Amino acid sequence: MKTLQFLSKKNIGIFAVIIVVVVIVGIVSIGDKPKELAERSKECLELRGTGKQTYEVITDKPSNLQIVQVDVDPIDVKKGETQIITVKVRDDGNSTITKKSGVFATIITDNRSVAAARFVMRLAEDSEDGSSLLTTWEGSWTREDSICHTYMETITATNAKGEEHFVDLSLK
Repeated sequence: MKTLQFLSKKNIGIFAVIIVVVVIVGIVSIGDKPKELAERSKECLELRGTGKQTYEVITDKPSNLQIVQVDVDPIDVKKGETQIITVKVRDDGNSTITKKSGVFATIITDNRSVAAARFVMRLAEDSEDGSSLLTTWEGSWTREDSICHTYMETITATNAKGEEHFVDLSLK
């Protein structure tokens, strides 16, 4: 008899109302999430640092050719401004890095599926420290896109032997 009382029209009606309320609350709360996510996606991610920033590059498996330092000036480049990138490359095999082999940079920003900028750097200085060749390379690019969410620079060095070393700087 207790089973029959539980399945009475009154109890089934109350149960149906509870299910409808739960479904409505679920739909309303899910409906707000896309708006909330869209608003959050419009906010810019904070960029850490201003002005010139220097990055020392240390690897657990050093090779003959290695990028050892990257200077980014300014890191907080504004739209229409130019950023200068200076790279120091060490080659323990004393293989020269020429304009033909070279050092180049690729910049990725928010609204580009391809590089916002890609350029070959010019040799700014070279010296030998006894056992290796240390060269300094410099290049620049002008920012034409936003860097609200994506801001990455890939620096690649190639020596005359065809050996290559690259560094990815993810700045956002």
